[in-house]
Amino acid sequence: MLEIIIIALALAVDATVYSFSYGLVLRCCRLRNSLWLALTVGAFQAGMPLLGYLGGEGVRDIVAQWQDGIVAAVFCGLGAYVIYGAWKGDEDECDCCSKDCNPLGLIALLLIGVATAIDALAVGVAMALGDIGGTNLSLPRLFTHVSIIGAVTFVCSLAAFHSARLLHHLPTRWLESIAGLLLIALGLKSLL
Repeated sequence: MLEIIIIALALAVDATVYSFSYGLVLRCCRLRNSLWLALTVGAFQAGMPLLGYLGGEGVRDIVAQWQDGIVAAVFCGLGAYVIYGAWKGDEDECDCCSKDCNPLGLIALLLIGVATAIDALAVGVAMALGDIGGTNLSLPRLFTHVSIIGAVTFVCSLAAFHSARLLHHLPTRWLESIAGLLLIALGLKSLL
């Protein structure tokens, strides 16, 4: 169980940094947005190991070939979009609860979920091969493991999103630029 908790914490790092970045940027509808973001990344972190487990070695080859590029493209693209949005117009804030302004729409949430959890597919493959969680992993034990991974990510994401509020006294454009740079750094980290 300790092994799974440590793996869950390691897998939650990208989602936590991403949530912190959005916690810096979003100033309204914070509870709703933080819950949607935490639910999305938690669900993807729980679902991807399950897919990896079911897909076995075939999934491992695909993930190993494309993982770094996909993660880098999504994070760098979203980071650049956040920076662009910070500097494109007035510093007046729009109503981020409206459909036109809220950066956490369905497509963005799905991209975030995939980008932050793609490495969890490899964990699922390792579970299938008996490298993580022991050999002959039973179905109830598998579901326990992936539930722990999802729950840890949910809690870390929620905490990171709301802890960013401590920095809201800084100018909005600079906070959004820092958030965008954090996202780009995550993308570049995946390439390195």
